[in-house]
Amino acid sequence: MSFISTLTWSCITLQGLIKNPELEDEEKNNLVLNHLNSVEESSRDVFPEFQPGWEWFNTSRSLSVSSDFKDQIVVVDFFTYCCINCMHILPDLHALEEKFPSDKSGVVVVGVHSAKFENEKVSLNIMAAVQRYGIAHPVVNDSEAVLWKTLEITCWPTLLILGPDRKPVFVIIGEGHRDVLFRYVDCALTFYKNRIIPRPLPLSPKKSEVFQSHLLFPGKICIVECEYIEAPTVSGAPKQDSTYLAISDSGHHRLLITSLQGEVKVTIGGEAPGWKEGSYATAQFHNPQGIAFLPPCYLYVADTGNHSVRLVDLKSKEVKTVAGKGVQGTDKEGGQLGKEQPLASPWDVCLARSSTSADPDLLIIANAGTHQIWGLALRDLTWWKNVHLEAGRCLRLAGSGAEENRNNSYPAKAAFAQPSGISCGVLQSPSADYLLFVADSESSSIRQINLKDGSVKALVGGGKDPMDLFCFGDQDNNSNPKGAVLLQHPLGVAWSASSQLLYVADSYNHKIKSVNPLTKVCSTYLGNGKPGFADGGSENEIQFNEPGGLCIHEEQKILYVADTNNHCIRKVDLVRNVTETLKISVKSPAKETQTLISNTLPNFEVSATLSPSSSNFHWTVKFHCVDQQWKWSDDAPHSWNITHIEGLTATDKVGYIQDSLMNIDLLHESLQASNGPNNYVQVQADLFLCAKSSGVCKKKSVIIRLNFVLDDNTQAAESSVQHEFSINAD
Repeated sequence: MSFISTLTWSCITLQGLIKNPELEDEEKNNLVLNHLNSVEESSRDVFPEFQPGWEWFNTSRSLSVSSDFKDQIVVVDFFTYCCINCMHILPDLHALEEKFPSDKSGVVVVGVHSAKFENEKVSLNIMAAVQRYGIAHPVVNDSEAVLWKTLEITCWPTLLILGPDRKPVFVIIGEGHRDVLFRYVDCALTFYKNRIIPRPLPLSPKKSEVFQSHLLFPGKICIVECEYIEAPTVSGAPKQDSTYLAISDSGHHRLLITSLQGEVKVTIGGEAPGWKEGSYATAQFHNPQGIAFLPPCYLYVADTGNHSVRLVDLKSKEVKTVAGKGVQGTDKEGGQLGKEQPLASPWDVCLARSSTSADPDLLIIANAGTHQIWGLALRDLTWWKNVHLEAGRCLRLAGSGAEENRNNSYPAKAAFAQPSGISCGVLQSPSADYLLFVADSESSSIRQINLKDGSVKALVGGGKDPMDLFCFGDQDNNSNPKGAVLLQHPLGVAWSASSQLLYVADSYNHKIKSVNPLTKVCSTYLGNGKPGFADGGSENEIQFNEPGGLCIHEEQKILYVADTNNHCIRKVDLVRNVTETLKISVKSPAKETQTLISNTLPNFEVSATLSPSSSNFHWTVKFHCVDQQWKWSDDAPHSWNITHIEGLTATDKVGYIQDSLMNIDLLHESLQASNGPNNYVQVQADLFLCAKSSGVCKKKSVIIRLNFVLDDNTQAAESSVQHEFSINAD
C-alpha cells in the first residue's frame, strides 16, 4: 500500500474521531496534533513537481513545488469542473482563503484539474469553468491526470494538504468537511509555526471579457406567455404579443425576460450573488439555472448556488423562496414544507400534473446535489403509489441518493448521477405514456420516468453497468437503431409535442441531438462536434460551445438554445433547419430594474448659462471613484435616468454611462423666460463599484440637478458643459 493510501485511511479514522460531538475542541485539536507528530516520523515523498508546459490559470507564471510550496501550508484540490461535489467545496476553499490570506498566513490553495471527460481536458474549457465558478486561486491543467495517477487519487474532489516541507500530511475525500478542513489547517499552522514563511503568489485572475453580449454563461431558457411583462397599452388593454423568453443569465446571477426578438424587457436580480427576496431590483440569486413558467404570471427558478427554488410573481414583480433554506442540504427523503426543506444544487425545474388534474400541480426539481428527482406540491394532490402530498410539501420522488445509473420499477431504488435537465411529455402511442425525460449528466445518458407509476428506465446513452459512469463518447444510432448511443455530459432536454421528438443538449460534444422515445433512435441534429461559434443552415457548419439549456416555441417551430460558453442564445428554425444568434438588446434601462431614490434632494447641484436664441445643449458628466479600496466596474451596466425636467425636453430620458461618462442631449425651445427653479433637469445615476480586494460589487446611486440660467449675452451662454464629480463607495 502506498503512503498516500495509508495516509488516506489514517485521515478517515481521524476525521471520524474529531466529528464526535462529545469531544471538546481542545481534545479534537490534540488528536490532530498527535496525527501530525506521527506523520512527521513516517517516511514520505515530496509532492511531485509540476511538469513543464502544463497550462496555468489565475497566475502570471507557472508555479513550482520546490520554490512556491516551500515553507507554506498548501491545500491541493484535485477536481474536475463537471463534478457537482467539486462545485460544493468551492465555497469552503473560498472561505479558507478569506480567513488565511496566503501573503499573511502562509496558507496556499492550488487546484489541479484532473479531467473525467475528454472535453474537460481542453484548457479553454477549463478557463471558462474557472471564470464561471469564480475560482480565484491558481489552477493547473493536468490533462492526462499524471499527478492523479502518481499519487493514486481515486475520488473527485480530493484535498491533499502539504506541510512546509512539501510532503502530504492530510487527505480529505469528498464534500461536506469544511469544519475538518479548517481544523486541519489551524492545527498545521500551530504545529509548523516556526517553519512557515508567508509570501504572496504571482496571482493574476483573468476576468471574462464577454460582457458586450449582455449574457454571461447563460444556463437555461424557457418560453413565457404573460400579459404582465410590459405596461398595458394606452387603451388599457393588454399587449397582443405577450410571448417572451426567460433566460437564466447565470454568470450575472440574474434573470432576463426578453421579447422573442431579444429586446430586454425585465431584469430580475443581478449585480452580485446573494439570497434575497423582494422586488426585481432588490432580489438576489446565485447562479440561477432552470426556469419553468406557470400561467398566468409565475416563474419558478432553480437557484442553484443558493440550493433553493425561487418564485417570481410577474404581476406583483416580487421574488420569494418556495423551497430550500439557502444552504446545501443532505436530506435524501424530504417531506418538509418548502422553505423548511433543504435542497442541494437544484439544476432544473419543470411543471407536471397529477393523474386527477388537467393543470400543472407539481413542480419537479432536478436535485443534482443529491442525485435525485424531487417534487414541490403546488396544491394538495395525489401522486404515484397513491401518495398524498399537501400543498407546499417538498420531497424526493425518485432516486436513492447514490450516484449511479440504476434503473428500477421502484422509483426510490433507482439512482441518478447529477440530473441536470428535465422535461415532461406525453407520447402519442396506444399507452399515451406521460414521461419525465432526464438529462443525467454524469452517467452521460438520457433517462425516462413514467409519471403514472414512477418506474425509471434508460432511453439512450450510458453503460449497462449501473456503477459505470465512464461510458461516454459521441455516437448516434440512426443508421443502426439497435446500436449503442454515446453522449458526453448532456445538460438539457426539451420535448416537442408536435414532432414527438426529444431534443438533447449533448453539452460536452457541443451538439444538439434528437431522440425518438418510441424507437430510441438518436441522431445529431446540429453541431459539428467542435467547440466554436458559427450559425448557418448545415449541420456540419454550425458550432456550439457547451450548450446547456433548451426550450421550444411549439407554435413558431423554434428551438432556443442557451449556448453557455458562447454567452449567447441561439435560435433554430425547426422547419428551415437554420440556426442564428438571438441579438440581445437593451434600448433603454428597463424601468423595473431602476429603483428611483425616494429622497429627491440632489447629491450634487450645478448650473449652466443658456441663450434663448439657441435650442441645443449637450451635458457631459465625468465620474471619479475616490475611494482607494474600490474601483469603477468596467463591466457593469451603469445607467442614468431623468427623474425630473422642467422648461426643457430631452432627446432620451434614459441611457447608459460608458467609460465613466454620462452624456445627455437637451432641447430648450420652450425655456421659461424667467430664471429660477423652473428651468432644470434632475438625473439619477446608478453606478457600480467593485472592491479591489474581493471583487464584490455594489451599486451607488446619486442624484444630480442641473439648473439653467438664461442670458441674452451669447458670449456668456453655453452650448455644452462638462462637470466632474467624485464618488465614494459609502
